[in-house]
Amino acid sequence: MGSRHINILVIKLGALGDFVQATTAFAALRAHHSKAQLTLLTTAPYVDFAKRLGFFDHILIDSRPKWHQWTQIWSLVNTLRSWSFDTVIDLQGVDRTRLYKRLFLRSTRWIDHPSSKDLLHPQDRFRCQLAEMGGHHLPSLDLTLLAEQGPPSSTPYALLIPGASNAHGGRKKWPESHYASLAQYLLAQGIQPVIIGGPGELFPMIDQQAPGSLNLVGKTSFYQVISLAQKTLFAIGNDTGPMLLAASGGCPTLTLYSSVNPAAIGGAKGDKNLAIEVDDLNDLSVKSVIEKLNGNMIFSHLS
Repeated sequence: MGSRHINILVIKLGALGDFVQATTAFAALRAHHSKAQLTLLTTAPYVDFAKRLGFFDHILIDSRPKWHQWTQIWSLVNTLRSWSFDTVIDLQGVDRTRLYKRLFLRSTRWIDHPSSKDLLHPQDRFRCQLAEMGGHHLPSLDLTLLAEQGPPSSTPYALLIPGASNAHGGRKKWPESHYASLAQYLLAQGIQPVIIGGPGELFPMIDQQAPGSLNLVGKTSFYQVISLAQKTLFAIGNDTGPMLLAASGGCPTLTLYSSVNPAAIGGAKGDKNLAIEVDDLNDLSVKSVIEKLNGNMIFSHLS
């Protein structure tokens, strides 16, 4: 059902994985409010991404001024207030956006990010927020239309995504030595490991121990990762943004979680998106990962 004369601000600042998760909510808002004016407030790294999605009439940039930079904060809030939004839907739910709410006009309807511990996964939180606007169906995570041809790779191949945030003392990362051993196993199966990561990430151990791997770290855009995912056999990696991009390309995924980032609070959902969760990823053996791959039909191309 379309809506007329509604001016909606959507807040989603980042990071990559969170932004990818939010694309389902973006799509639902545009489908349900086809006649509304939708404006996104985000940060600079995601402006092009948002433009390519095609859901928003306008995109505004939050430079994330520091707390002591009150002039910049007030300037941003006054700019937002000047747009006369009817509704603000805060998909970010952090101290920064809660401050914006306090400085906003009281007459503006503000739909908060749920804090309930019963709504841990982003998709559940989005569903709860959208229900306040009349109920919206959340589509599956699918960004295949954004795919952009990237560097060529031999086939068959599998994506390995060994990077992740350094939060929690690096406990979101499975050891690089284990990824190197996994890459060796894949090569023995006739599958080329393709290593994906962001600028500044280095995985010398994989290069040294599995020299048949293709290292594309820092060489792919968001959209090229989606394209690679469309043609790969599967993707294995930590709980990180590029893994969600891979899932959005439609390939089977196996995401490795520790207790500091359990599967219940992130990652892609669906029959093709599997998980291994352990207390400490340092204790997860390569053998256990290989057994998970060999024990599931979606990875049946492995011998």
